[in-house]
Amino acid sequence: MNSEQVLVGDVGGTNVRLALASRIKGKIELSDIEIFSDPNLPSFDEVVGRYIEQTQATISQALFALAGPIEADGSIKLTNRAWPKIIPENIASRFGLKSVRIVNDFAAMARGVPELPDSEFSDIIESNLVPEGPILVTGPGTGFGISTLLERTEGWEVLTGEGGHAAFAPRTQREFDIMSTITDTNGYVSNEMIVSGYWLNAVYKAICQLHGIAPEELSASDIIQKADQNDDICIEVLQFRARAVMGAIGDAALISGAKRGVVLTGGVAKRIIPWLRSTSAIARFHERGPMTPYLRHTPVKVLLNGEAPLIGAAALQFETDAAA
Repeated sequence: MNSEQVLVGDVGGTNVRLALASRIKGKIELSDIEIFSDPNLPSFDEVVGRYIEQTQATISQALFALAGPIEADGSIKLTNRAWPKIIPENIASRFGLKSVRIVNDFAAMARGVPELPDSEFSDIIESNLVPEGPILVTGPGTGFGISTLLERTEGWEVLTGEGGHAAFAPRTQREFDIMSTITDTNGYVSNEMIVSGYWLNAVYKAICQLHGIAPEELSASDIIQKADQNDDICIEVLQFRARAVMGAIGDAALISGAKRGVVLTGGVAKRIIPWLRSTSAIARFHERGPMTPYLRHTPVKVLLNGEAPLIGAAALQFETDAAA
């Protein structure tokens, strides 16, 4: 049985991706994928309008996954983008849609994971014995989202949170010094401020300051390239961030009981896979004092498919339709 097309979106601090989704013979299919990255776009409503105009799509339903917590009134204010508050009812009214839903972006990201084959993942920590329990879906992109995926008899359930904004916990004197340098400028220092793409420059500048040298204007790709050329500063940046990522996800897995696995997502994680696989980074995931054995058999993978949030958004919408 084929489903009606649904407009789905993945809305972050840098890019907005929209697509039309259908479920064909049980599989979610995406079409007309468009990416909007112009920082001068005035609002999300404007992006939706441009997409509908470009595709001439005939739709009655939409589900958008957005990077931010949903407020009590059902609206959302993006965490890392200065757009007006996004209100589903206003979008539905403006474009004549029967239904518009919004969810946290990591709810859609997590829900997309079970829809994808093993070939869409790259192993960081392999395991031949995978315990039962939740799956943690998290990772650094522009921000640092987090969700927990639970398999129920009736399907998949997603629990969302804002764990990326939990306080960063340094484990060495050097890490404490880096955090203190960032604290001097920004106050509270979260995991997101250490590992996300949005805060890369702050981390790089803090490490340069501790070395007593002036920072250059470097992109994420520049830092990786210079690290490959044995630049000490850039090597330290990547080692520090990889350990911080693995430490943060180990903490989250311990707290949520996610022994079944951890799936890392986001552009930052994909770019630093070799650094995440280092002995010191993997040790950060496992070292938990008397609870070190708790995550011994927990696999950690990096999701490679950039369309996962769109697929997950479609799955969430089709599940709602099926339950109606």
